[in-house]
Amino acid sequence: MKKLNVNIVNQLKDNYSYIIYDKDNPNVSIIDPAESQNHINFIKQNNLLLENILITHLHEDHISGIEELIKVFPSAKIFAPSKLNSFSTSIIREGDIINTAINEFIVLETPGHTLDHIILHDSHNKILFSGDTLFRLGCGRVFEGTYDQMHNSLKKINSLEDDTTIYCGHEYTIANLSFLEKLIDNNEDLLSLRHQIESEIADIKRSIPFNLGTEKKFNPFLNQESDLANKLKEMHKFSNIELFAFLRDQKNKF
Repeated sequence: MKKLNVNIVNQLKDNYSYIIYDKDNPNVSIIDPAESQNHINFIKQNNLLLENILITHLHEDHISGIEELIKVFPSAKIFAPSKLNSFSTSIIREGDIINTAINEFIVLETPGHTLDHIILHDSHNKILFSGDTLFRLGCGRVFEGTYDQMHNSLKKINSLEDDTTIYCGHEYTIANLSFLEKLIDNNEDLLSLRHQIESEIADIKRSIPFNLGTEKKFNPFLNQESDLANKLKEMHKFSNIELFAFLRDQKNKF
């Protein structure tokens, strides 16, 4: 298998959706479409065909573009962790493999943000679509699950290979970085990271995708054994799960 192309689609206020394609194959997959027109335009302009719509969770800002996409591409298959009303849906669970015309995804269940949240990992192409479980320098708000569930879901991501490229569901990076800076004043690593991220945003207008290995170094939600996380644990005498709960509580108020 060859390396895939990922077209990043800006949606709504700060959402991201993704079109996965290979220039030598007409079939594409879309992940988490909140809107439809930019996807339709890209597919038609490049003489492509929508094969699959892949959903990480059923919040409206990740699925509201499906109806129009299915009208234009009625043969597209929908894969989601729960049934979508009015649409034929293939339900996906932990360990399921989705074979598309151009790649293979393994499904990982990551409850926390929602109880049925899943993420999509392509180990050959070393890419992960994390939905609202992992963001750059943060994680999703825990709406339906528990802190223990979200903590364990992030541990699952933390166990993946460092050279994995992450595509997440929202552009929250600067807010997440500002939160960490508030917790740890005058940290040189965070200052350097801010310069890097601001440069990325100035250059390409976004802070994603991002590298998992680097994220393990800086994101204390993801890795409670990182230098930043250890500093926070020393300050507050926290265990790993206590640190995660503290961070999530404080971020909810930020």
